[in-house]
Amino acid sequence: MKRILIILLSAFCLTSCTENPSKKYILFSGKIENATKKEYRMVKNKGGSGRVDIILAEDGSFTDTITSGTGHYILTDSRNRADFYLTDGGEYHFTGVANDFRNTAKLTGTDPDASNYLMTKYERINRVRGDYTEYNSLNESDFLTREAMLNKSYLSYLDSFANIPEEFAQFERDELYNYHLLSLIKYEFLHGYYTKQPDFKVSKDFLKELEGVDYVNEKAYKLRGSYNKLVIEHFKRKASDFSESEGLDEYLAKLKVFGDIPNDHIKNDLLLSAAKYDIGYTDDFEKYYKNYLSVSTSDENDKIITEKYQGLKKLTLGQPSPVFKDYVNHAGGTTSLADFKGKYVYIDVWATWCAPCLAEVPSLKKIEKQYHGKNIEFLSISIDIEKVRPAWRKMVTDKKLGGTQLIAESDWSSEFIKEYQINSIPRFIMIDPSGKIVNSNAPRPSSPELLDLFNELGI
Repeated sequence: MKRILIILLSAFCLTSCTENPSKKYILFSGKIENATKKEYRMVKNKGGSGRVDIILAEDGSFTDTITSGTGHYILTDSRNRADFYLTDGGEYHFTGVANDFRNTAKLTGTDPDASNYLMTKYERINRVRGDYTEYNSLNESDFLTREAMLNKSYLSYLDSFANIPEEFAQFERDELYNYHLLSLIKYEFLHGYYTKQPDFKVSKDFLKELEGVDYVNEKAYKLRGSYNKLVIEHFKRKASDFSESEGLDEYLAKLKVFGDIPNDHIKNDLLLSAAKYDIGYTDDFEKYYKNYLSVSTSDENDKIITEKYQGLKKLTLGQPSPVFKDYVNHAGGTTSLADFKGKYVYIDVWATWCAPCLAEVPSLKKIEKQYHGKNIEFLSISIDIEKVRPAWRKMVTDKKLGGTQLIAESDWSSEFIKEYQINSIPRFIMIDPSGKIVNSNAPRPSSPELLDLFNELGI
């Protein structure tokens, strides 16, 4: 009997040592095929912290020890990413082809089910849901029926992975429910957009399921999942309604609504996100800046917006325009802003992948033709990254884009782009014959206000 007890104790010790749940690290190894770089970034997501720089050997292999703890990790390279759920004490091996993780990523090792779910989740959602335009173009009744079926399908797919940790499974159930609510709250805008009914409104009870949602849950908001996006959509919708009912400038309406949020973290996060963009587009950035400061309670955020405000003061009417030199010209050679001295210059900042930019092309062509031979140059600056310059060249040729077609030397990081504080496109700029700013955020070609501006200037 004593001998049997000793054997059992020894077996228990061996099992405990093998599983070793007390390990506070994760072993992560693998190989990335066709890698064009030697370093990838691994970050912990969903409210966690930690970053690991994955260094590849010559053959693309790597081995790393992660000490950031159990959680959701993302291996990323620009827009290419693979998602994992790794646990302390686990050993995992990843393989994938660079620039195509979505279709090639594979993970083996300790309980890989959660990771395999994450790596296939969105591909399956897209496949089951079908065409996004058709889905959002459904009438209300059909959309609700379809969305209820989809939500049930998404949950069934999660449950099909038998060995997912319960903590992760519960989080994902909450995530999928918030994803469902997000689909509902976005339907009104997307349906109007895709069916070309800009005034479309959902019926009174369409958003009934969102009644009672707590939109100021700081812990859930910090996880940066669907709840975070749901909160943003809710308050943006509220600001839009407030702007419409009060006849208030849309940018100032957001400051008012966001500023009234009772949770400081959520309030300041939304204020910062809005102000970084909106301050450059509002008609009166001085008033906007003062209103922003009156509702913000974050000194750190205030410094960021103050810096943008100081930069915008340099872009007002009559200030010398920032310049660019030697941008590659589609017609050959290079071109600088100084080459247009003595003429008005209307600048269009765009990119080949930007749908709103391309939507302005017909109007821009029409205006270029109308003002051909007058004292104005139409100048388009692409901020496409270097590797897609062939696509830029082809598009300019195929679409017979007029004016002077240039490409910025460092896309978004180009000094000219940064000095004009351009963080979204299309963006239009008007400069006078002496090189001074007429309007750093000029009307679009499709806006009647542009011709009013040209007439005012006597062009």
